[in-house]
Order: sequence, then structure tokens, then C-alpha cells
Amino acid sequence: MADERRQESDNEEQSSFADDGAAARPGATDDTVRSRAYELYERRGAQSGGDLDDWLEAERELRSTQDDE
Repeated sequence: MADERRQESDNEEQSSFADDGAAARPGATDDTVRSRAYELYERRGAQSGGDLDDWLEAERELRSTQDDE
């Protein structure tokens, strides 16, 4: 139950950041970034407090992947 609340909280916080960077990452949808950010969160041991860093890292990764194409 606590994990579900944490995920909902992280998703809510991430969605508030999503609108600010939409133009900076053409082709990467919010869902794609959110999914990758959640993978990064899990890789960090599912510890709270790094949601913005995870989101921004996901954007960077997806942007660099698109630049390579």
C-alpha cells in the first residue's frame, strides 16, 4: 500500500514537470519519459527524493537516443 502511494506521489510530481519540458524533447511522450524515470527510480532502490533528477535523466537519455537516429 505504501509503495502504491509513493508511486502515485512520484507520478503526480513528475507530471507537474512534464509540461515545462514538452517542447525540449520532440518525439518523447510524457508516458515514455515517465516510464523511463520510474525505471531509474527503481534502479536507485525506490528511494524517494530523486524524482526530478530521474525525470531529467530520462529526458536526457531519450533526447540522446533521438539525436542518434
